[in-house]
Amino acid sequence: MRYTGDRMIKEEIENVIRKAVTELDFAVEEIPLEHPENTEYGDYSCNVAFGLAKELKKSPKEIAEAIKSKSQSSKSKSIEHIEAVGGFVNFFLSQEYLLQELQSIAKQKDKFGQNESLEKKKIMIEFAHPNTHKELHIGHMRTLITGEALARIFAACGAKVFRANYQGDIGPHVAKAIWGTEKLLEEQSKTWNDAESLDLAEKAHLLGEGYVKGNQEYEENKQEVDDLNTKLYEKSKEVIPLYRKTRQWSLNYFNVLYKRFDTKFDKLYFESEVADAGKQIVLKNMRKVFEKSQGAVIFDGEKYGLHKRVFLTQGGNPTYEGKEMGLAPLQYKDFRFDLNVHVVANEQADYFKVVFKALELVDRKFKGREYHVSMGMVQLAGQKMSSRTGVVVTVDGLLDEVKNSLRKLVTTKGLQQKEIEAIAEVGTIAAVKYSVLKTDTKSNVVFDIANSVALDGNSGPYLLYTYARCRSIVRKADITTNKSMLLRSSRLSPDLSKEEMDILRLVYQFPEVVQEAAEKYSPNLICNFAFDLAQKYNTFYNTHRVLEAETDEQKQFRLALTAATAQVISNSLHLLGIKTLERM
Repeated sequence: MRYTGDRMIKEEIENVIRKAVTELDFAVEEIPLEHPENTEYGDYSCNVAFGLAKELKKSPKEIAEAIKSKSQSSKSKSIEHIEAVGGFVNFFLSQEYLLQELQSIAKQKDKFGQNESLEKKKIMIEFAHPNTHKELHIGHMRTLITGEALARIFAACGAKVFRANYQGDIGPHVAKAIWGTEKLLEEQSKTWNDAESLDLAEKAHLLGEGYVKGNQEYEENKQEVDDLNTKLYEKSKEVIPLYRKTRQWSLNYFNVLYKRFDTKFDKLYFESEVADAGKQIVLKNMRKVFEKSQGAVIFDGEKYGLHKRVFLTQGGNPTYEGKEMGLAPLQYKDFRFDLNVHVVANEQADYFKVVFKALELVDRKFKGREYHVSMGMVQLAGQKMSSRTGVVVTVDGLLDEVKNSLRKLVTTKGLQQKEIEAIAEVGTIAAVKYSVLKTDTKSNVVFDIANSVALDGNSGPYLLYTYARCRSIVRKADITTNKSMLLRSSRLSPDLSKEEMDILRLVYQFPEVVQEAAEKYSPNLICNFAFDLAQKYNTFYNTHRVLEAETDEQKQFRLALTAATAQVISNSLHLLGIKTLERM
């Protein structure tokens, strides 16, 4: 069994309340429990009395008092005391229980926070989705970062995870990019062979500029670009060698960025490989699912409270929707998922509703297996972007700006240049990832470089700094030789300060936060938790001595608290896809 920590105490409290409610001849289906923001109101609070008040024609306060009275007889040593306050029933955990949880962190280490809530579930998570022949922009970056975090969170909850990346490598955008790039090269009296000498980033940038040119000059050159698009779909020998070459430029460029973001996909899927299959599935299901309309083939979503969408164009080419019909069976063949999570911008919400409905009508096994995590947009503070006009912020460009800002904050004393660069790289990825993940997925992100690298704010570098501080203290104490004392200290009951108790009453909640993040597809919950813990530890650190504590018992306890804080921050950052630094 994986460690479930606070889930067990939560279930225990739920059972205590349920038993009390039953003895009072009340009836409830669910026992709502939450952690009060103000710890003066306990570690868990239940508002079930409010739901019963109207039915029983009694005040919530009266019902809460009755539940409290009945609960007293069945509480265990893990529950110190119970209070009824204005209709809420509040439970305070015992110091003995909290100290045992501290020891559990020391024992579980990297596994602390794992649970079995998704055991035996097979989850495909499809994310990133960059189009070849374009540069990776910060909108794709958000799906990349969020998808990787969700994959790690699902795995921590016991799921078997398959990382998939579905990329647009065929269609009008490719034709525009190739056509536009060729025109750019001609203007510079250069050839495609000349472009081969460019590095990966330069090649990607060239294709990005080519796409902008092709898009801007499309109307005047429509027939020429459309003919190129048709040849690409037909796999004409005239254009396929160049297509494959430029496609590989993009894929190589993407791989460098995937590596920087510590993401590796189990399989890459492409529109080009599912286009024909999707078209055949649409044609096979004519009149059953799809129908003709003005020369095109559509799905009439209005029959299901949705809207109509084209799946095959008048020219017979599959649209994005049509290609999805070919993609899903291929993905299911590769990985027989219970759930396929698509991490895509919220502007595609209606698109996915139609596609999922059409897909389940084509094959009932997909009903309930497809889910869209709706992502808000990303903007760089003070800028508006559009890949069509060329006003974009590329991922590598953003990383360079963040790294330059972060270098100014790195203390270089006693460090080799190689180590400085390693610290700057880890800090850069932490800054970018955390800035994206701390916002809930549905909301837009306004990326502010200065805030992203702040060492005293809600940022990735702040968490790295807190972790490094904790680890430095542990190293100075030579905690490896004091391991037995560290573990023994968690069985003691020292007179703890408010700052120490604040940490104790937070760290045990981590497994519950991980499970909730998985249930709600919300990595931001882990960000919130890690930031809260870092703040509480730094408040403690600025108030109390650790290595110079008054007694040995106090010192050992504070070392245990420091080591636990470092461990839980490390585990949190790992789930967010962020590496740690032993010193900054």
